[in-house]
Amino acid sequence: MTEKKMQELKDKVADYKRFGFILLSLSAFLFIGLIIPADGQAVSLPSGFIVGVFLTMGLAVVCHRLAMNAQKQMYEDE
Repeated sequence: MTEKKMQELKDKVADYKRFGFILLSLSAFLFIGLIIPADGQAVSLPSGFIVGVFLTMGLAVVCHRLAMNAQKQMYEDE
């Protein structure tokens, strides 16, 4: 495999891992925002935030799988 292709795969792995970590962090902050009460009011769980938490977690898993597939391809071609 050429050096250019190897460098592209390394960059993809790094980018997908970075995106996955950012999405996982975002889902954690959204979840924390759901459980911390605001101004002493009763907490009603808005469904939009719950969907957002699961959506960002799902996208983080997808990014992780893409990174692992690219890394596997990189190691197989070496």
